Amino acid sequence: MKTILRSSVLVLILLIYACTVKKPVQQITQTPAKKEVIEQVNSYNNFSGNLGFAAPKPAVKLYPPNEAALTIIQKSNSNASMELLNQGYKLYTAGACIHCHEARDINDFNNLQWGHIIDDMAIKANITTEEKNAVLNYIVSVKIALSNK
Repeated sequence: MKTILRSSVLVLILLIYACTVKKPVQQITQTPAKKEVIEQVNSYNNFSGNLGFAAPKPAVKLYPPNEAALTIIQKSNSNASMELLNQGYKLYTAGACIHCHEARDINDFNNLQWGHIIDDMAIKANITTEEKNAVLNYIVSVKIALSNK
């Protein structure tokens, strides 16, 4: 019985020693992934359970402000100008709005939904009240102008 106990203790000591001894780290050489593959996978931004192997999302249609949109927004906001609409367009398509996500088609939501979305996102994007109003004026006016075509 003593020999079995000694053998067990010896095996246990060897096992503990083997687990605590640091082995030299081997350098693993990796072949770099092809750039085309990385760009293709990363271009599909939203996770839909397919790990990026679905057809890429279509490009978002962007609508720059025009005179029709300006005329529409000036009915409810006499201080509105093309400069205000352009500021909203720039913030939405190339400014604070796209730091966390891509621009959405402005027709994806109704005006009431856009109001709530912009209120929520303005806090996260850390934009001023004037900038928030510029984005909202841009979206609402261009949506109405598009629906009147």
